Amino acid sequence: MAISSNRKGTMKPMALHIHEHEGITFSNIDPFEIHSLYVHIPFCTDRCSYCDFFSVPFANNSHICSLDYQISYVQAILLNFQNWSKLFRAGSFSTIYLGGGTPSVLDKQVLKKLIDRLEPHADRYCEWTIEANPESLDKALLDMLACTKVNRISLGIQTLSEEEWPILRRVGSIDDAIQAIELLCEYPFEISVDLLLGIPHIPHKGDKRHKGKSYILQSLEYLVSRVSHISIYDLTLEKGTLIESQVSSGEFAMLDEDELAEERRRIDIYLESQGFHRYEVSNYAKLGHECRHNAAYWKMEPYLGVGCGGVSTIQYPACENSQELGTILRITETKDINSYIQSPTEIPKDIEIIDRKTALFEFLMMGFRTSRGIDKKRITSLFGINLEECIPFTLKRWNSEIIRSGDLIALKPYNFDILNRFLIECLEELG
Repeated sequence: MAISSNRKGTMKPMALHIHEHEGITFSNIDPFEIHSLYVHIPFCTDRCSYCDFFSVPFANNSHICSLDYQISYVQAILLNFQNWSKLFRAGSFSTIYLGGGTPSVLDKQVLKKLIDRLEPHADRYCEWTIEANPESLDKALLDMLACTKVNRISLGIQTLSEEEWPILRRVGSIDDAIQAIELLCEYPFEISVDLLLGIPHIPHKGDKRHKGKSYILQSLEYLVSRVSHISIYDLTLEKGTLIESQVSSGEFAMLDEDELAEERRRIDIYLESQGFHRYEVSNYAKLGHECRHNAAYWKMEPYLGVGCGGVSTIQYPACENSQELGTILRITETKDINSYIQSPTEIPKDIEIIDRKTALFEFLMMGFRTSRGIDKKRITSLFGINLEECIPFTLKRWNSEIIRSGDLIALKPYNFDILNRFLIECLEELG
């Protein structure tokens, strides 16, 4: 269903119109096939100091954590899913990801209802991930999940350091985190954990905190024998978060860029020695255990996103007889949970039509984040251009830092630290 719009940045319709709603006209062109589904569960126990994701904590919101409210929200998700999957002919799904927020805080029977209703839309080999936090993960939850098609758990750890845990204002404790990991190891799930790099510290003169063995390496030494996938994200100070105000006031201090680079270098070396390869800027995995759902994002494949605040990226061919990219449509669901529950099938106001140049740069930005890199054939099939002719000067200037393998072109291993500079030059050359 391709679109046109009478808002700013108008585009001509690509085929006969079939209906119109609030200035958005859908036509009868089918989008490229959609085989990835993201489901957003915005609830969490409480908000961490660094978090700026769309989430609503149960703390001080008793009506939101009630069973009736959770049931209403899941029913809205299922109606939202039914509407979009029918309209865009999405599925069957090879990856399904329940993220948040913290999906594991949902009542177990409510969560099971959601999973049961989505299961018929998953293909036989679907990678099905659910995010969880240690304090809301227990044996009863895992027993329930083990009887479903869920096969991957992404556990939010962030740190196993006694010094860093209170700075992040994490719910629960390090003991909870360790108990959750040990419990998970008793089940057949793939286990992924999230950690944060560059957690601020209390400043004082002659600070030796980061000399010698680092806190994150201590966490990794425990984790590498228990998990198959590790995500290590650089902590960023997002405006409006508690930790941003604490750093601004001088209560905490951040590492400088050189310290961060050295820390990441030591992480790379250690994880490589333990059989984990860095296959994306922030992600490490044992061979064969890479996250297929995230890979769909990095390859800029289309995906469906449902739930309050969920995002869908829909792609269309330029015309019915061409495989060249015509339009990318990005749809963001409302972040008003009450409105979402009341009208889950209403077409959101936040619909963005992404122009050709922006779409091309997004492909480059996402693809070069990975060790796999950019598939030149796919760029040609989608945009009708030769990548080598599109950014020739950038590729020539960075030739010594680039590796080519068949139709793939990527930055060399351990060169992710130059990614931003490389992408800036790509954008400048695109004009």
